[in-house]
Parts: sequence; C-alpha cells; structure tokens
Amino acid sequence: QRHFWDEDVCKHFLLGIRPYELFKNTKSDLGEYDKLYDLRAKSEWDALSQEDKDKYPYQWDTLDFLKKLIEECDRKIQRGKERCAADERLKNEPKKLNEDEAKRLGQIQDEIGKLGKEAEEAGENGDIEKAKMLATKVEGLKAESEQIMKKPEDPRLNSRQLMVCEVSGVLMSTTDSESRLKSLYAGKQYQGWKKVRDFHAELSKLVEGKSRPRRPWPHEDRKGSRDRDRDRDRDRRRRDRSRSRDRRRDRDDRRRRDRSRDRDSRRRDRSRDRDRRRRRRDDSRDRRRY
Repeated sequence: QRHFWDEDVCKHFLLGIRPYELFKNTKSDLGEYDKLYDLRAKSEWDALSQEDKDKYPYQWDTLDFLKKLIEECDRKIQRGKERCAADERLKNEPKKLNEDEAKRLGQIQDEIGKLGKEAEEAGENGDIEKAKMLATKVEGLKAESEQIMKKPEDPRLNSRQLMVCEVSGVLMSTTDSESRLKSLYAGKQYQGWKKVRDFHAELSKLVEGKSRPRRPWPHEDRKGSRDRDRDRDRDRRRRDRSRSRDRRRDRDDRRRRDRSRDRDSRRRDRSRDRDRRRRRRDDSRDRRRY
C-alpha cells in the first residue's frame, strides 16, 4: 500500500498531468519513466486541503519540470523559424552566374534592346508583319534569359513555404488544406504541448505569492512523533526490565545471605555441641580418676 509521498509515486500525476505519457511514441517522446501512476495515492492527495498541499513541494517541482519542457520546445520553435527564414532567403537569392552565362546574358540584353528599337520603327512605318516578327524574337530572347537565370533544383529546399506551429514547434506548409491543419491540431504532439502550456499557466497562478516549503514534510513530522513515542515506550520497558533484574538480583542476594547465615549458625551449633560433649567426657574421666 503506497502513500502519495513515496519515492516511486509520480508527483506530476498527483497534480493531474502525465508529461511522459503525453508525448509517448512521438518526435517529442521524453523517454522511459519509472514512476508509478498510483490511483490510491492520488485519491489520498486529492483529499488534502489546498493548505496542506502547499506544505509539500510537488506543485513547485512540477512547475519547474514543465517550465524546462516549454523552454526546450520554444528553442525548437525558434530553430524552426530560423530554418524557414533561411530557406526563403535561399529561394529568393539570385543565381550565381559563371563567366559564359554572364557573357551570354549581356549579349541577350543588347539584342533585346536593338530588336526593340527596330520593332518600334517598323510599327511607326506601318510594317506590322516585321514588327510582329521582331517582337517574337524579343520574347524568345527573354525566355532564354530567364532560363539562364533559373536556379537548379535544390533538394534541401521545399517548394512550399513552411511555417512553424507556435505551440508544438511542428513544421507545416502555408498551403496545407483545412483537413490537414485539423489533423495537426488534433494530433498528439499539438494536444500534448497545449496541455503542458495550459497546465503550467494554471499552476503558476495557483502558487503565485506562495513560498516553496521546506522539510520536514508533514508526514515526516507525524512519523517523527510516532518514533519518539516508540522510543519512550522502549526506554520505559528497558527501565522496567532493568528494575526487575535489580529486584531479582537483590532477592537472590538476600537468599544467598540467608543461606550463608543458616550455614554459619549450623556450624556454630555443631561446634558448641562438640565442645559440650568434649567437656562432659573430660569431666567424666576426671571423676573416675579420683
């Protein structure tokens, strides 16, 4: 039977959140977790008043843990934004021309300028066919110019414009369909990070203005009181046993002294009896002699 303060009980679960389960089997997976989600321990915690809960550090510990997760996610979001910005710069960056391409591009621009003037003159002279022919040549040169300026496909760049989800850090496209966006917002990562951020905000308000408690925790204080009572009982029993041994020892000593006195008395009585018999024998011999 576990209590909410036991080391192997998950303290985040007591407060109503399981961060390791929120992101399991996603790119945000937090790894293995060895604490237990004990329902009896949670019921025991829920039965406490808020004042008693504030005597334990679990709310502050969970707040610190969630803050760390959010900070890591925010760094991921910032990296995603930087990546999107870098991709856009690469897409919009003009192609670097080699010597031949730069030379041909210069020739095309000169030809376009020359043909443009000729087409204008032909139009003014009423030579419509010639003007159309020259305009067609200009369009061809412009197409060649665009082909020279066209950058080769870069596999590192996405043809779609990317953006970063401000809650989960997941990359998404500005052209994603409504169903695709709904799927993203209903997904495990988005829902998990939203839960973490919302729970952190609620918990911050709950402990605002309160000080993190210090040991001993209430259950340790009660345990200490029980230990002191147990120690006093043990000392009392030890003293009782000691007094009982002393009484037995005194009783045994009295018995030994009584037995010793009895032996001494019997020896003295025997000695007196011998003396009396000896005196009687001596008296009897003396009477016979006279």
